[in-house]
Amino acid sequence: MKVVLSVFIIILSPSLYAWDSNGHKLVAEIAYENLTPTAKKAVLQLLQTPGPWYPHPLSFSNSAAWADWIRPNTSQYDTWHYINLPYCDGDGCLNQTTISPNIVTAIQVDAAILQNKEASAGEKGAALRFYLHWLGDIHQPMHTISYYSANYPQGDAGGNRYLLQDSDYPNLHAFWDGGCGLWPQNTNLNKKKIRALAKEWQALYPPKEFAAALTDKEPLNWAKDSHSLAVEYAYEAVSQHSITLKAQKNAQIVCERQIVLAGYRLAQNLNAWYAMS
Repeated sequence: MKVVLSVFIIILSPSLYAWDSNGHKLVAEIAYENLTPTAKKAVLQLLQTPGPWYPHPLSFSNSAAWADWIRPNTSQYDTWHYINLPYCDGDGCLNQTTISPNIVTAIQVDAAILQNKEASAGEKGAALRFYLHWLGDIHQPMHTISYYSANYPQGDAGGNRYLLQDSDYPNLHAFWDGGCGLWPQNTNLNKKKIRALAKEWQALYPPKEFAAALTDKEPLNWAKDSHSLAVEYAYEAVSQHSITLKAQKNAQIVCERQIVLAGYRLAQNLNAWYAMS
């Protein structure tokens, strides 16, 4: 099997969600704990602004999950949640083309709004809600890949079509959405548990663990890094559509690290943009 990164394609699927609410809230909690007082004040003010689909203010952590909550109301942003860089068995990746918008362009669009001094508070408030979510999405490995083979000539849509056997999760994408079993499936962790996990994981993976990664400002590179993790820890670790305990444990470590890295990146950018707010 070989990886082809020169071109990529997005496959539409109705179930392309990234981390569930727990994962997104963990990213936001880690980011929030690393914001400067000035940046924290600025972003909380922006989240007070009303807008489409959010007549009432949301907390910082809930705002990070908001972009998934509105999907039953609009399909406008569906393709903004992912970019399926191909992973190929044979020649399945030939002649693929890029489709935009995607998660990379979404991050670029909303980052530009958040840094635009001419943008209104309402525009920035909406962009911030999306940006909080996109930073979580691009660090979920299955949101950056689609596997092509004789069995998946149209790609597996980020693992949504890659069914699992002997698992509580229906497919590979759902397994990673749920933190690879780090928290109970279909269970929303309370605020106390979110904070406890955020502190525990930051202690395990302090910023110095990601010193090189945090110097990289290019969202496409973030997507490629996530794609590489998907290849190694999702597809190559799965045998006969079944996940071993060893593979699950390794995947959980990847999930922890990716959630923490996303939180650090989010805080780093917001601190830079709102240092003088």
